[in-house]
Amino acid sequence: MLQWIIIAVVVLFATGYAVWTFMPLHRRQGVLDLLAARGILAGAATRHRARLAAPGCAHCSAATHTLNHPAPSRGK
Repeated sequence: MLQWIIIAVVVLFATGYAVWTFMPLHRRQGVLDLLAARGILAGAATRHRARLAAPGCAHCSAATHTLNHPAPSRGK
């Protein structure tokens, strides 16, 4: 019985992770805003909104410092 509970928890966690990962960014923000309106994960909603507003895509916005530097040239 305990084994079934452990497996169920792992499967639920994996399913939630997969759904969250494949969810579009704006839908994620909507889910976080809905939770924040109820007082749950308000900080996560704020951080996610700031990441969406950053220049570049939301996934690579931390790498925007590379946009201002040209790629190194290869010597011939």
